[in-house]
Amino acid sequence: MKIFLLGFMGTGKTHWGRLWAAQQNLRFFDLDTEIEKHTGLTIPQIFEQHGEDYFREQERERLHSFEKEDEFILSTGGGTPCFYNNMQWMNENGLTIYLVTPLAVLKERLLKEKMHRPLIKRLDERGIEHFIENSIQKRKAYYNEAHIILPTESISDITFDEIKRKHV
Repeated sequence: MKIFLLGFMGTGKTHWGRLWAAQQNLRFFDLDTEIEKHTGLTIPQIFEQHGEDYFREQERERLHSFEKEDEFILSTGGGTPCFYNNMQWMNENGLTIYLVTPLAVLKERLLKEKMHRPLIKRLDERGIEHFIENSIQKRKAYYNEAHIILPTESISDITFDEIKRKHV
């Protein structure tokens, strides 16, 4: 069982991934953490020192390193599905779950975390809202290719058991 969680930054991919992995005795991985381990740099350092293109290449490499792994849940970055045919690769190699969160909730969460998010750290409240709207619009086609589309407001502790019964 290979589960790939995707969705915009701030949707709760890491939160739900950790919880579900613990419930199911699966290993949990966060793709950004894996990139940081591999490069020895934080995500903000990667963006500052090498730029987004380098980050996306590292993202693809780390993602593809899970080809030989099994029995895990991987929380991907918000943009992961949109580059290098990553969405197609994830769909071919496991079960993809797109977590959908309302704009107002994302904005509230990201305002609190913006200093840890390289793509939004210099934006004000209005800029963050505009960034979220534009980015989701651009990414929606990729996100909607997921095997499962799951609104986060409907998630509970038993959601993954229900998904497993229906899809795995």
